[in-house]
Amino acid sequence: MYIKKMALREGTILLSPVAAEKMNMEEGGKATLHLGGWHKEVTLVPDKETDHDVLRVPDSLFDFTIPEDIDFEWRTEGGNLYLGPVLGIVRGVRMANINKRSLRILLRWVRSYRKIKGLVVIFPLSEVQDGSTSVKGFCYHPCQDGTKWTEGNFPMPGAVFNRPIAGTGNKYHLLEKMTGGSFFNSSGTGKWEFYQALMENPDASSLVPYTEKFSDFKQLFFMLEEFRVLYLKKRFGARGYGIIQVKKTVQGIEVARVIKGSQVKETFVTEEECRDCLQKFVKRNRYIVQRGVPYENNRKQVDFRGYIQKDSSKVWQVRGIIGRLAKPGSVITNLRYTERVLPGEEALEEFYGFDKKETERVICKMKDACIRAGESLDKNIGHFGDVALDFIVDPKGDIYFLEANSNYGHESLGKLNDPELRKRVFQSPLEYAKALAGFGKR
Repeated sequence: MYIKKMALREGTILLSPVAAEKMNMEEGGKATLHLGGWHKEVTLVPDKETDHDVLRVPDSLFDFTIPEDIDFEWRTEGGNLYLGPVLGIVRGVRMANINKRSLRILLRWVRSYRKIKGLVVIFPLSEVQDGSTSVKGFCYHPCQDGTKWTEGNFPMPGAVFNRPIAGTGNKYHLLEKMTGGSFFNSSGTGKWEFYQALMENPDASSLVPYTEKFSDFKQLFFMLEEFRVLYLKKRFGARGYGIIQVKKTVQGIEVARVIKGSQVKETFVTEEECRDCLQKFVKRNRYIVQRGVPYENNRKQVDFRGYIQKDSSKVWQVRGIIGRLAKPGSVITNLRYTERVLPGEEALEEFYGFDKKETERVICKMKDACIRAGESLDKNIGHFGDVALDFIVDPKGDIYFLEANSNYGHESLGKLNDPELRKRVFQSPLEYAKALAGFGKR
């Protein structure tokens, strides 16, 4: 359904007799027209001169931008006529955060626009104002040459995807309220919060290594005696920054950490020497202390990443699982320190020596664990629809989650050479948003 403006009496909308019959609106032609968060009472008038896929509306009906070559879907509910979907992606805090580079990057999420249709709007958090029915930003304009983005003022979206995390606080809560809860990936996933979320779910509590908030070095050395290998991690760190491995060895205490992009290892004979080094940057309540459960192949650490998403089904789906082999001596497998990326099945066979049957068993176990982790996030932290989960698999095939990323990078997908997985990962968020907006599969 296309919206065409013309000189008409205020509140009058023309549509073809065929469309009027399909919509089966109440007698008298009165209806409430909805477009995202905007709505208004109108009179629907059948008109033989109007094409079956067009709504002719008064020039003055909208106080925002609606390109006339945007194809909308429609649905009715009682005396309500809904056009859509109107979907949003929050990008940054203010308009200055939306530039040519970011718009070019965001094209990845609208490659499958023909399946979505409607209006896809990029807008900053500053546009979220109480009582507002519109936002300033950029809409995807598939018929436009060049950038494919049109700047303007658009109806408040009915469902919103947060990409990347733009902050927290009152604006987020307001957007959740304005969309009726259809704002997803609106919460960060701090490492301590993720640990608690899984521990509070009886079906997932066994899937995380023992973890405590860092309080003092007495606690650290007590845990080191028990577990022999520990990781100190910033509660809200990303991309491997701030991760410190502390290991008990015959020579003393080995500390490995990342400094300005390089990994440095030091060995301390006494706890006092170790404490003097660490206390310069490890602060109470900013770090967690986690039991180390590393798995190595030829002295190279191995971990896995599971991509879980919701789509039009509105339930978690495992899109894919990849294995990552770290560079020699690296204590983390962030992409910068990764030697190889390969499909999860291949990683289990090559790095663990599993046969086909055992690999299938562990892959099924991974997928089940990933779904339980996603459900735990929704229940205990916030509303999510697109998450990457990092985890370790031990020699027995047991799984231990390390962290969840709702603002993850996609570089690993580029190295994997799996175009179908990459396509699905990018198209699912807007499919889910469309379903939240009431235009999913019917």
